[in-house]
Amino acid sequence: METQMLPQKTAKLNDYTACAGPYCEPWRTALGVLLIAGIYAGGGYLLGMLVIYIAESYQIGAGYVLVFEMALGSTPRAVLISLLLIALILPGLWLVLKYLHHRSVLSLIAPSGKVHWKNYRRAIYFILAFSLLTSLPIYFNAEFTQQLSLAEWLPWLAPALLLLFLQTTTEELLFRGYLMQQLAAHFHSRWVWWVLPAVIFGAIHYSPLHGDNRWLVVGATILTGLILGDITARFGDLSIAMGLHFANNLTVIFLLGVPGQVSGLSLFLHDFNVQDTDAMRIGILTSSGLMLASYFVYLLVMRGRR
Repeated sequence: METQMLPQKTAKLNDYTACAGPYCEPWRTALGVLLIAGIYAGGGYLLGMLVIYIAESYQIGAGYVLVFEMALGSTPRAVLISLLLIALILPGLWLVLKYLHHRSVLSLIAPSGKVHWKNYRRAIYFILAFSLLTSLPIYFNAEFTQQLSLAEWLPWLAPALLLLFLQTTTEELLFRGYLMQQLAAHFHSRWVWWVLPAVIFGAIHYSPLHGDNRWLVVGATILTGLILGDITARFGDLSIAMGLHFANNLTVIFLLGVPGQVSGLSLFLHDFNVQDTDAMRIGILTSSGLMLASYFVYLLVMRGRR
C-alpha cells in the first residue's frame, strides 16, 4: 500500500476512475450533480407529501407531528423515514450514469463492479471494536442512559439495518464514487478530486439545529469525507469506505446517540444537555480526534494484512 500521507494518483486510483474517462467532461459532471439533486428533491417532496397524507388519513394533525419528529429525528419512525429519504438519491444517480455517462451504478464500486465483502466486514469490525474501546470511560462513569428497552428496540432493528445500509451506500456511491471518479478522471490535482467531494459532503450536513457548533459539525464531516476519500483512493475500491460509513452510523444512530441528533432509535443516549455548547464542542473535537486516530490505526492494520 502507498505510504504517502496524502492520496496520490496511483495505478489503483487510475483503474478505479478509468470507467469515468470517456464521459468525464466537467459540464457532464456539473449537469449530473444538478439532475441528481433535482430528482432527489422532487422525490423527497413527493414522499413527504405521501407520508403526511397517510398520517393525516389516520388522525388529523398526525402528518405535521411526523414532520416535526423528522426534523429532530426524535422517534424510531422518523429515523427510518430520514434514512429512506437519503436513499432516494439512488434513482437519480442511476439515471444520470445510464444516460449521461453511459455506465452502470456498479462501476462506482470497483473496477470489477463488485463489493469486496471481506474488506467491508473488516471495516465494520474495526469501527465497532474501536467504538467499544473508546466508549469504555462513558460506560464506567455511567455517562449514558438507556432510551429504549430491548423489547422496544429489537423490532425496529431489521428494517433499520436495511435502510442504514441503503443510506450509507448511497452517500458513498455519490461522494466517493460518482464525484471522485468523475473529477479524478479529468483533473490531476488532489485538491479537486479528493478535497472538493469532502467539502460538498460536509456542506450538506450543515444544520441550524447544531447551534453555535454548526460549522464545527461541518468541519468534522469534511474530515470524515477526506478520510473516506483517502481510503478509497489508496485501495481503488469503495468497499472499505462503505463498511466504515455503515459501522460509524450504526454506532451513533442505533447504539449510543446524542440527544436531539437523529437519536430516536438509539438504544442508549449520552447523558448530557445538548444545549450545552461547550460540552457539545468538546464532544465533537474529541470524536474528531478519535476518528483521526482510528483512521491511522486502521491503515496500519490493513497494511499488515496486505
